[in-house]
Amino acid sequence: MAYAEVIVAQTNRKLDKPFTYAIPEHLRDKISIGTRVFVPFRNKEIEGVVIDFSDTADVENVKEIIDIREGVPFFTEKQLELARWMAKYYVCPLSVVLQSIMPSLDFTVQTREEKAVRAVPGLDRERVLQELNRAPKQRDVFQYIFEHSPVLLKDLNKLFKNPSTPIKLLAKKGYVEIFSFEKDERLVTKDPAIKLTAEQEAASQKIEEELHKKCYTPILLYGVTGSGKTEIYLRALEINRKNGRQAIVLLPEIALTDYMIEQFKARLGEKVLIWHSNITAKEKRIAWEKIRTGEASVIVGARSAIFAPFADLGLIIIDEEHETSYFQVQNPKYHAREVALKRGMLESATVILGSATPSLETAFRASKGEFLLVKLDQRVDARPLPKVKVVDLREELQKGNFSIFSDLLQDKIRDRLANREQVILFLNRRGYNHFFICRDCGYNVRCKRCDISLTYHAESQKLKCHYCGFQQDLPDICPQCGSKKIRGFGIGTERVEQECRKLFPDARVARLDTDVAQKGQRKYVLEEFKNGKVDIIVGTQMIAKGFDFPDVTLVGVISADLSLSMPDFRARERTFQLLTQVAGRAGRGARPGEVIIQTFWPENRTILTAQKQDYSEFYQYEILLRKELGYPPFAHLIRILTLGEKEEKVREGCLSFADLVKEKIADNQAVTLLGPAPAPIAKLQDLYRWQIILKGIDVNELRRLTTEALRKVHDLTYIAGQLRWSIDVDPVGIF
Repeated sequence: MAYAEVIVAQTNRKLDKPFTYAIPEHLRDKISIGTRVFVPFRNKEIEGVVIDFSDTADVENVKEIIDIREGVPFFTEKQLELARWMAKYYVCPLSVVLQSIMPSLDFTVQTREEKAVRAVPGLDRERVLQELNRAPKQRDVFQYIFEHSPVLLKDLNKLFKNPSTPIKLLAKKGYVEIFSFEKDERLVTKDPAIKLTAEQEAASQKIEEELHKKCYTPILLYGVTGSGKTEIYLRALEINRKNGRQAIVLLPEIALTDYMIEQFKARLGEKVLIWHSNITAKEKRIAWEKIRTGEASVIVGARSAIFAPFADLGLIIIDEEHETSYFQVQNPKYHAREVALKRGMLESATVILGSATPSLETAFRASKGEFLLVKLDQRVDARPLPKVKVVDLREELQKGNFSIFSDLLQDKIRDRLANREQVILFLNRRGYNHFFICRDCGYNVRCKRCDISLTYHAESQKLKCHYCGFQQDLPDICPQCGSKKIRGFGIGTERVEQECRKLFPDARVARLDTDVAQKGQRKYVLEEFKNGKVDIIVGTQMIAKGFDFPDVTLVGVISADLSLSMPDFRARERTFQLLTQVAGRAGRGARPGEVIIQTFWPENRTILTAQKQDYSEFYQYEILLRKELGYPPFAHLIRILTLGEKEEKVREGCLSFADLVKEKIADNQAVTLLGPAPAPIAKLQDLYRWQIILKGIDVNELRRLTTEALRKVHDLTYIAGQLRWSIDVDPVGIF
């Protein structure tokens, strides 16, 4: 073990290989596979990761490792194996994958933990007190803990003389449990499990059988909205913990992560961690330490939580597995669902994919027997699915209603407000107007850095680009013809909120979209709505998934046509998913729910199946269309995007790449080349964009063609230094 093979922190594809370094004598007992090290590289010191050892070196004048970054290996061997798979599958440098797995940790902050104690949930208080009659001190301490659970140990020390001994005895008898928590963390009361329905019980038993096998089992948990999938997750997590194994739970939205962490902690206790991009480096450090030391058994978070370094991972849960937010749009461009399935295979873990509207790829794999299918066809307590009505907006215009709200939706909102019930209004577009145009010459105010119309935001009175952040003041006159007839068109959530306040002046109205979330108000708005302090919430897809508000009895979809008109073969699928998911927020309590869908296309089959909330019917006709057109799941796609500052160079580079691919597929009928052509958004953040798309059944062949063309195009020095190539394997969106 004289030499180490090190992947250095460089993103250049030409450097995507291990470099050999000698291990100094004083570091030989400190370096393992997965250790982060500092090494000399091209006259500077950089970081790297040890991925292998060798007794000999194939090169002369081998440089030595300078030092190690931390005293324990940062990566497990299974994590490195997962990283290698990701690099190969997603055609991405291994160094980039490793950097994405590494969280930004603050190792300078010391953790401040406190001890607390709580009564074990589900105990018969009177029976326990009777059993403790002969131990009066234990009895008194237990009674106080039971009534005030959870309680800080330091508070018990103030109330009782030397309570540590009775507390330890109570813990030994199984009456209380002692736990640690971060000083800034709020204590959570632990809730007992609820009684399952017969359907939930059957589903839970199937999953329990697979968990006890301790082998890789992918499961599709299909359950209609409100069927109690979360309770199935909690039962699975409890069983997994009894098996002595750890678990990862992925959620599609940070807003949903904050909302659901309380439920998970209330059932599972303080051994549940939260992980997403909005938590601090200090919080990540604490979480990472608890995972590494085995103190934590469950992590709940967004897609990056899939890389949590658990030593014995037994369960991965992906809630709302169909969501596109599980796909990372920056390098490495991975899909957390596919990474989870691969990690489950490597760790011999059960992987549960939950959804009321599974992606067609997942449903297709379940239909072929690749995934175990577990179904929940009924809502909890036999509650009915909400009744859905479709309003034809063409008829509203014909009768003189030019409002955002149809007459029916207005009447239904007034009815709910009179009955002190809550309303969700959904529109998947933020801002006030989504474009500004001159009525005389047709000039459209566009972003200077992107090929995109600017969106008007009334709160800031600015025109903003939602892609690069560019903003400008509203023009008084048309910059092209000087006309004063320049106006905003289209509606966003700001406009819906404003119109709502005008129509229903006594209602308490709030809005939840990315703009609100960026101000740090997301959690506040959700708490206010949950506590009944908001009557109507207007929002984007943030409010369309996962939330359970029992007093919501009406959902209004302002426009069902936005996603349906997108130039994407998945447009129908996404529209059905959005409409079904947001409809599912209604009627989750004791009172029945109702949904009003407004559209200019009421006869569209996707809208009609969403009205019936019939996933099976939608799947049957959509899968036939995909098969006929040769789109996923019947083929794989790889998009190669060429980017650069000069449009002609970008076009030339994309054409050159396409020519390199054409040479290889001239006689290969199994691969189709689409393009080259400008990307749907031809310019983004000052970079011009051209693309080609490879389509074929064999993803390995597509990756091979892409990799070979990349190597060759980097040798074409007349374009390579001025351009970048971005690779999307199995993209979820093409823009």
